[in-house]
Amino acid sequence: MRYGGRWVVAVLIAVGTGVSGCSSATRDTPDDVAPAVVGNADANGVKSVKLTRQAFDRLGIETTGVRESTAATPAASSAAPSGGSTVVPYTAVVYDTTGVAWVYTMPEPLRFLRRKVVVERVGATDATLSEGPAVGTLVVSKGVPELYGAELGVGR
Repeated sequence: MRYGGRWVVAVLIAVGTGVSGCSSATRDTPDDVAPAVVGNADANGVKSVKLTRQAFDRLGIETTGVRESTAATPAASSAAPSGGSTVVPYTAVVYDTTGVAWVYTMPEPLRFLRRKVVVERVGATDATLSEGPAVGTLVVSKGVPELYGAELGVGR
């Protein structure tokens, strides 16, 4: 019985050291900082999503500018823009449950707004839009499903 007490003390020390090691590791990450803050809905029911820098980096968010379409119209022989159409990567387009197409714009660093678009046609890697953000507007081309999930509250 003399040795049984020593084992109990050794186990308690080992468990206590392990638990204290785990708890100090969790203190390095503040629990009160949300990776995404969702703003109030506008008149169309669209909410803004503001990410922390760490969340932005972890999600691998990438943006690109909306481009003017250079597709030639069937009657034209030169590469003239086709009636004001614009082009975004197809990965930038997300469809809601009713089939409406959207893209996420980035009006300021780390802040994203979903914007309704009308897809005219889809190519191998791009979507041509007949309605949407102006040429040069930054849209998210990678990480769109994650932003959509954050906006809708998936995982909360």
